Amino acid sequence: MLDIKPFKGTKPYKEQAENLIAPSTDHLSEESIIDIYEKNYWNYLKILNPVGKTKEEDALKVAKNHFLEMKENHIIKKDCKPNYYIYQIKTTTHTQIGFLAITNIESFISNKVKGHELTYERRTQERADQMLNIETQIGPIYVFYKDNNELDNFILKLTILNPEYEFLSFDNSMHTLWCVKNNSDIEKLTSLANKLEYLYIADGHHRIAAIRKLYQMKSSQNNHHTGSEGYNYFMISAFPKNQSRIYDYNRVIKDLNTLNVKEFISCIKENFECENSSLPVRPKQIREFGMYHDGEWYLLKFKNESLLNDDILSKLDINIIDNFCLKTILGIKDVNTDDRIRFIAGSHRLDALEKKVNDNPDSVAFSIFPTKIDDVIEVAEINLTMPPKSTWFDPKPLDGLVVFEFVQ
Repeated sequence: MLDIKPFKGTKPYKEQAENLIAPSTDHLSEESIIDIYEKNYWNYLKILNPVGKTKEEDALKVAKNHFLEMKENHIIKKDCKPNYYIYQIKTTTHTQIGFLAITNIESFISNKVKGHELTYERRTQERADQMLNIETQIGPIYVFYKDNNELDNFILKLTILNPEYEFLSFDNSMHTLWCVKNNSDIEKLTSLANKLEYLYIADGHHRIAAIRKLYQMKSSQNNHHTGSEGYNYFMISAFPKNQSRIYDYNRVIKDLNTLNVKEFISCIKENFECENSSLPVRPKQIREFGMYHDGEWYLLKFKNESLLNDDILSKLDINIIDNFCLKTILGIKDVNTDDRIRFIAGSHRLDALEKKVNDNPDSVAFSIFPTKIDDVIEVAEINLTMPPKSTWFDPKPLDGLVVFEFVQ
């Protein structure tokens, strides 16, 4: 059983929510982060992403002091009783609505909450140190679940109430939060949510690995461990599968690996049909790829299906372009460590690929058809991991809108 429960969320109180929430810093420069610091003194980035002098000093001490200052000044305040939080994210083209809750770390250990990414010890330890430092999880684990009409309809019904927060975020997405305080609503939501068989992690694999590390450390230190302590739980932001959106995750390679254009195209044609395109190429189906180099767009179509193994990972487009182009032709052996490769989420549009290549004419970019969410589920259910940088879920839940303090 998932053991999904309400919790006492710590939320913005004497400060506007939009001044506290932290954007994803995956594509933010240090200058951009500092700009957010200067505009919003109380922003959670001061805890999550210390930079400049703060990073050079005792970053954990600075972060803890900032969090304590937020609480002492009632910038944030913990709810008096456990609640659920209905959470809607809306853009001009997309709406997703789900709920914030906590669930037991045992549900992750027992594979009821399924991941699909490989995690790395250094990043896991950094997040564990960060959470242990303030005994708090600032950002939720973004999960999705297979569509459940009864649960989704009930969640929608709860949005009839007046929202507690509604604001435009840094990326112009609208975020709305409803606090579910009524006991009968809480009981029904608990019942419906715990009928879900599995949750699938969309974003937050290193966070949940860090929470597991904290749980193992804390439980081994506590001779009177009961299983109900706050560190046994983690905060989730759960959305239906059909509302969770995956963008393409595109690649830019710094150079052609000593090849000239003619040689490179010749190598490409061994496994791909290759034709010039007068328009930028956003693939319309699997096995199609866009390629941009020296001001020219090309449409690539993989033509050697017989070379693929009969397993889900081999047949993923992300592995096809990696295995039959990036590794064999361009010499990218490990996308995680090679400094010749950069990744650009499809939410930034094809303009971003063109700009990156135009800034460095030796480089080449590839646009890729978005990974299917059913493929992510299949990989998770057979306990495998997706290729690196193969999914970009967007929009993402914000960090700092509701936080989970382990001491409830």
